Amino acid sequence: MNVFKRMGDIISSNVNSALDKMEDPKKMINLMITEMEDTEREIKVSIAEKSAELESIKRNISSADDTVKRWADRAQMAVDKGNDDMAKEAIIEKRNALENLKALEANSATLENIIISLKEQLNEVSAKLNEMKTKRNDLLSRANAAKEKMKVNETLREADSIKYAKRFEELQSRIEKWEAEAKIFSPSQKQIKSTKESFEEMELERDIEEELNKLKNNKENN
Repeated sequence: MNVFKRMGDIISSNVNSALDKMEDPKKMINLMITEMEDTEREIKVSIAEKSAELESIKRNISSADDTVKRWADRAQMAVDKGNDDMAKEAIIEKRNALENLKALEANSATLENIIISLKEQLNEVSAKLNEMKTKRNDLLSRANAAKEKMKVNETLREADSIKYAKRFEELQSRIEKWEAEAKIFSPSQKQIKSTKESFEEMELERDIEEELNKLKNNKENN
């Protein structure tokens, strides 16, 4: 049983998904605790099953050991009676019983190692579970604070967008006002033309007066 791979799968499939969707932190943490409690129960059940199996194997080992000793005694008994054929048969049975005993002892050692590993995993899972339960309120407070901060930041971003849009509209209105004022106070083409014509008329009158005076002076001199 790869307990911590299972715990990793739990975190990947449930916790990260909940974080991404910003689900209710309380439900998220309670879900993690529930999953870890289920894992803890599964390990305990497995330990109980393996322990029962180990006890059964140990009983079989004891019985197999008795069988080996019994065939060893029979082999000796046959030798003492001078019956070599029966002694050989007893030795063969003793060897078979010994092989069975060794196989049972190997299974017993494997089970003992499995139980030790399961108990170590159980201790780690239980410690993590207790730690999570102890820190649940703190985690909830931090998660809720993080969610509220994200909401505030989003509100501020929206407010900034509105503020800049309003400032842009105000600037646009101001420019349009300036353009309107510039148009009102600038002299029209007609006014510019009239002024130019006035100067031309003044210049013409001046030239006429000068020429008239010149004619008068010429007449007087003659």
